[in-house]
Amino acid sequence: MAETPVCYPGAVEQARLLARGTTTAAELLATAEHRLNSSKHVFTDVDLAAARRSARDADRRLAEGERGVLLGLPLAVEDSLPRSAFDALAATGAVVIGRTSSLERHRNPMIGLAATALDPRVSGTAVAVATGVVSAALARRAPGAGQVPAGGVGLVGFQASGGSGVVARSVADVAHVVGGIGWAAAPADRPLRIGVSLRGLSVTTRTRAPMRRVVEDVAALLSLHVGEVVDHDPHLAGESRLLLAPHLAAGPRELALLDRWVPRPFKGVCRSMRAAERVMLNHMFTGVDVLVTPGHTGPPEAVPLPGGVLVRTGATTPFSPLWRVSGYPAVSVHAGSDADGNPLPVTLIAVPGAEGDLLGVARIIEEERGAHRRP
Repeated sequence: MAETPVCYPGAVEQARLLARGTTTAAELLATAEHRLNSSKHVFTDVDLAAARRSARDADRRLAEGERGVLLGLPLAVEDSLPRSAFDALAATGAVVIGRTSSLERHRNPMIGLAATALDPRVSGTAVAVATGVVSAALARRAPGAGQVPAGGVGLVGFQASGGSGVVARSVADVAHVVGGIGWAAAPADRPLRIGVSLRGLSVTTRTRAPMRRVVEDVAALLSLHVGEVVDHDPHLAGESRLLLAPHLAAGPRELALLDRWVPRPFKGVCRSMRAAERVMLNHMFTGVDVLVTPGHTGPPEAVPLPGGVLVRTGATTPFSPLWRVSGYPAVSVHAGSDADGNPLPVTLIAVPGAEGDLLGVARIIEEERGAHRRP
């Protein structure tokens, strides 16, 4: 069988192979090195000598009967995270190959070379996982920081409260890594109320038909598995929505840096704006446990103009990235495809502490929609 992305074993499968003795950490690393030959440009730092030492140590520990959740798995850390994240991952026994690029300048491996009408770029982290160099990576803004969320690359991107997260091949792989590094993600033992938003906060947000259909299909699917699914578009005044618009491309860290450089006379105004935004964002979750939104506005489309002229628009735009502004936990998952076979993602957001619920809902979407097929 020709090697394709769906053939790459994820973190769960690799851990199972290591536990059974079917493969070794050194063999997994050798496979990763082979794939790295054509994907080295998505890394900002690679230390194969250290990775080989880690693989030998992992194989020794496995041979002695030790079993660790991440022991021997080839993983990576995004360069947007501090060195402490790299060290914490290495301490679990994982074979950390290097640091991936957070810059979004790489072609989406899920989109064919002929798809020139839609050519948004993705991060090096997404490419490293999608092409099987590593089975998962720690990243900041893991659901996707730009035009293409992780689900649009056929991956799952999970962000815990505060900003750090995991990019992996499936929800099970994300949960595996999250458990291995000790993050809390236990689901609540109660029925969930799911809100669905298609409008978003930005005044200019307009979800295109294929993306809208995917969200509606997900809503119908979830209605069969959870307590309740309700329409939950933000009911915000036009002026308030305009207030949010300048900040939709920034995260908490960027907003804090901006606040540092704002002239003193305007600091009070900025704080008031931030407080108003927080109230509006919190209002989004009144009465719901998880919010389902489009991952982006959708694939390119032909726009009719007066005189019968058609304009082909190829750019996608992020859909109201609430999780980037609020720091709330979020997950991006592949939920469907457009007519050209390009993956369409949905983004799920929850309140802090509901990471387990978030992953549970994402798992339902992934399993029922067949987003990650097994060969």
